[in-house]
Amino acid sequence: MRRLLLTSADALAAIAALTLAGLGMAGSDSAPVGQAKAVIELFTSQGCSSCPPADALLGRLAERPGFVVLSYSVDYWDYLGWRDTLGSPANSERQRNYARARGDGRVYTPQIVVDGVTHVNGGDEDAVQAAVAAAEKRLAQVKVPVSIHADGDTLVIDVGTAPEASDKRAATVWLAIAKEEEKVEIARGENRGRELSYHHPVRELSPIGIWHGEAMTLRLPLKDLKTMGGDCLFALLQVEDSGPILGSAEFETSDD
Repeated sequence: MRRLLLTSADALAAIAALTLAGLGMAGSDSAPVGQAKAVIELFTSQGCSSCPPADALLGRLAERPGFVVLSYSVDYWDYLGWRDTLGSPANSERQRNYARARGDGRVYTPQIVVDGVTHVNGGDEDAVQAAVAAAEKRLAQVKVPVSIHADGDTLVIDVGTAPEASDKRAATVWLAIAKEEEKVEIARGENRGRELSYHHPVRELSPIGIWHGEAMTLRLPLKDLKTMGGDCLFALLQVEDSGPILGSAEFETSDD
């Protein structure tokens, strides 16, 4: 498992470890229920003239039920004349990790990865819908219910039990901290003169727990999470850091 961000990932992991040590595993009767959502991750760049339609599509998908959407700005196009204000090496690494895990080596922008298992052109809505259907069929027997809510000043993440027929019994619980929307005025490069909107741009992605197929609960201090630059929190249950995503949930801190 690769650590994506080092700024506060260690602190989050330590908090979660202490929480698990104090609470232990939740009983199976506390497993959350709910419909599984498709996780759509867009890898984009402010320096890519093909990306704005994909950024806009992600915004529309964010408004629809059944989707969890995340945006990752990469940094490998910065040399073209505009340094992406949201880009980071960690985002580029996540995209490359996916390409290695799939075995196809395909890294491009705009690229959408669905549930960690399939990729398509991020600006092609029909292709995205087809990829969602394909991922849903592929992962139908391994999806795990995940829920996230606030309990006072505490963020509570519940992860359910693996389906009986599932061969996936180990995964990492990741916490993504993102903004609801970020608007950026582009001064140089292929998109110069444009103001672009980014939906759920990820500020931080950190591992906070390990799931072993049984129901579990994680608790994190919500007040600390609110200081990390985002107003949306997402829990992802993913096999390692670039495998299938088995479950997800989202929470808006502004709703608390």
